[in-house]
Amino acid sequence: MQGLMLILEIVVVVLVAIEVYIRFTGRRKGKKPAHSTEFPLAPPAPEEKPVVAVSPSVSATPAPQQVVQEEALSGEDLLREADIYMQYGHYSQAATVLRWYVDLQPGDGRAINQLLDAYLALEDMNAYTQLLESLGESSAVPGDELWWKQRVGDGLRRDPGNLELLVLAEKMGMPIPSPEAQLQEPMTAAKALALVSRNTDPHYGIAILQAAIQEEPLRLPLYAELLRITHNQRDIDGYIDALILMNLALASGGGGIRERMLRAGMNLGPHPLWERLARDGKNPAALRQLAAERSLRLSPKLPE
Repeated sequence: MQGLMLILEIVVVVLVAIEVYIRFTGRRKGKKPAHSTEFPLAPPAPEEKPVVAVSPSVSATPAPQQVVQEEALSGEDLLREADIYMQYGHYSQAATVLRWYVDLQPGDGRAINQLLDAYLALEDMNAYTQLLESLGESSAVPGDELWWKQRVGDGLRRDPGNLELLVLAEKMGMPIPSPEAQLQEPMTAAKALALVSRNTDPHYGIAILQAAIQEEPLRLPLYAELLRITHNQRDIDGYIDALILMNLALASGGGGIRERMLRAGMNLGPHPLWERLARDGKNPAALRQLAAERSLRLSPKLPE
């Protein structure tokens, strides 16, 4: 009996094994297409991108030879245009055109002189100085030593305290006069304030402002700047001189300004004239007497 049961168990195991083998074989045959799709033997070919051919006639960047030819052809037109601008006083437009031309033709002395003249007419001393410095650093020197001295001198007469121009003048051995001696042209208030803002030398600033006060004695910003400089230098006498001139310009007005400026000056320290200024600050006759005692130069344009 036991032998029969053992045989039956063996038969069942064989049948189960046969059934598992048949199912496994059928499943593998059914998955071959999916297997080949999921894991391709070779990667797909990359997509071919269309190649755009660029015609030489429509190239975005022209050849160097072409650029040089176009610049040479337009040079005379630029100079003629700049001449017209200069003739009618449009110095800003002339400077723009000439600056572009000089960058293309750095050795053209005529264009350089025109550009420097335009900068002087515009009172653009920064651009004037920068152009001279760039010419000095380049090999294309537009003129001889006499030309350089003349151009540096022209700049110093317009901007006596320009440090860059002073350095150029020193390199050429030019005598450097004092700011007072250089002020040959009338000094307007706008020009004086612009020059003082670019130069921190107090002696230069005082000389420039005093010259402008002679031309425009009623411009209060000149006195404000002069008082600021002398106060920062703690120059009591210089501050008092500026205060006398300002009070004369104010005539009978500006009471609040007089008092504030007087108090600011008194903070610098004691002086015998503080009390007199507090008493006679609105009296033109007394102020003129005080100015004469201190040898102050009064502008002839100052109203009586």
